[in-house]
Amino acid sequence: MEVDLSFFASPLAHQEAVEASEAWVRGEIGDLVAGGMTRLAAGEAPGRAGSEATRVPLAVVLTGGTEDKILAWLGDQTCPTLLLALPHSNSLPAAMEVLARLGQLGRAGRIIVAGRGDWRGDLAAALGQAALAAFLRTARIGLLGGPSSWLAASSPDPTVVRRAWGPEVVTLPLSDVAARYRAGDGSGAARGETADLLRRAAGLVEPGEATLDGAVRLYRILRDIVEANRLDALTVRCFDLLGDIGNTGCLALSKLNDEGLVAACEGDLPATLTMMILSGLTGRACFMANPSDLDVKAQTATFAHCSVPLSLVQSFRLRSHFESGLGVGIEGHFAPGVMTVARIGGEDLSRFTVFTGTVVPEESAPFREDLCRTQVTLKVGEAMVRELLRRPLGNHHVLVPGDHVRAFLDFGSLPRPDEARSGA
Repeated sequence: MEVDLSFFASPLAHQEAVEASEAWVRGEIGDLVAGGMTRLAAGEAPGRAGSEATRVPLAVVLTGGTEDKILAWLGDQTCPTLLLALPHSNSLPAAMEVLARLGQLGRAGRIIVAGRGDWRGDLAAALGQAALAAFLRTARIGLLGGPSSWLAASSPDPTVVRRAWGPEVVTLPLSDVAARYRAGDGSGAARGETADLLRRAAGLVEPGEATLDGAVRLYRILRDIVEANRLDALTVRCFDLLGDIGNTGCLALSKLNDEGLVAACEGDLPATLTMMILSGLTGRACFMANPSDLDVKAQTATFAHCSVPLSLVQSFRLRSHFESGLGVGIEGHFAPGVMTVARIGGEDLSRFTVFTGTVVPEESAPFREDLCRTQVTLKVGEAMVRELLRRPLGNHHVLVPGDHVRAFLDFGSLPRPDEARSGA
């Protein structure tokens, strides 16, 4: 991510004071914008290989009387603007006036006051959020085969995705995946990766090694499709593969997510968007899962799916896909700790929910054979359980370790691309 850094001061201000303030700011934020580059919160900025760097404007407001200069410098760019204000020299009032005008234009921004609280941490987080918002406006999501038929509330038109959050949805046929699989694509390279998985796994239960080879080949085919179509994320109508090739995409999606490429199940575009945001904010792979059991009295929510990224779990076994008994699913086991759960939804994708929960130890929530293979039960509180039962946004939710609620809420409060285009 490239940072456009510029300093603004009134010609009426004392030059020595302005120079001293600028020197202090440069010394404080030099490591964040060194060489004009920064990174998303905990990992590299997302994006396909070879894509242009995301440019984020950072205006340092040294004095008052600079509003017109800052707005002229920004022009008509729609990337969220960061305004670094000083707690003196009428800097903050000027920054507030600029941000108010940007809001009138439907454009996003944020003010950070230098020297107050954890302002450098806030600045780093805001840079990441601005970069993520800009990235989504140029991102390409591959939709392979369309959404699964049962996603009654999770099958938005691609134009809604574009208007609401920015990404372009590229619809691709799933038949190409099956044809390449039957032709033996990726066979030569699968054996080494299969052997590595067997070394790392705590066990290989239902699948044979030939089935595992096939699951690895499917991963390589999907990765080739991602590269050929310059995709930043993808979601696959994966259940159709069961009949076409007798294998599943669970392992393939797990591996792609661990490589930093958001990959979602069942053609679920809202879940894919949620994963892109949580992954972008945290720099980590995310777990897309069903809320398979909700217990008001115990105040718990149990989430389960078969495609968990291996980087998120402390141990795993290689199992079959739960519903079909075919292919390769993953039985992953999470370490204790806090997890964030999020979901985007609504007819226009403008609604979202986000909350945290604490992992319930497996001795208190033992593994169940009547759920998808990876299972995690979270203590989320009675109110949240009742909310999920009363007003769900859909089935799939997205989980990531740690408490990232504030970051998600901050990002969700930014104006949408359609708002910026309309000047709402």
